[in-house]
Amino acid sequence: MKFACNKLMIIFYAVFQLVFIRSSQQHIYTCDSDTACGCSLNSVYISRIAGGETAWATTWGWAVSISIRGISLCGGSILSSSWILTAAHCVSGVSTSQVTVYAGSNTKFAGQSRVATSITVHPS
Repeated sequence: MKFACNKLMIIFYAVFQLVFIRSSQQHIYTCDSDTACGCSLNSVYISRIAGGETAWATTWGWAVSISIRGISLCGGSILSSSWILTAAHCVSGVSTSQVTVYAGSNTKFAGQSRVATSITVHPS
């Protein structure tokens, strides 16, 4: 009986720790609606970056997926209706016809898509 009680206490403690740690490390990201860049439709509740979590399509409205030659390789940020910011190594030496940008989805190769019309790599 004592062994069963100890085992139950250990299980309870482990479950409590998992629930407590997960909920205590969760962050809420909200937007200042007075900013010029606008806001996503929903606030974001996220507890980790490494390893990722599935995001709602309406929470990171400025995030895009960048496909090079049909392979989704990089992410980017919408700066305006004409500009996407991404890492230079994603697009260096690639022709515009090989670069497709997907926005408005949390699934690869989904959402609105546009083919790049120009690529500018910062000189440094």
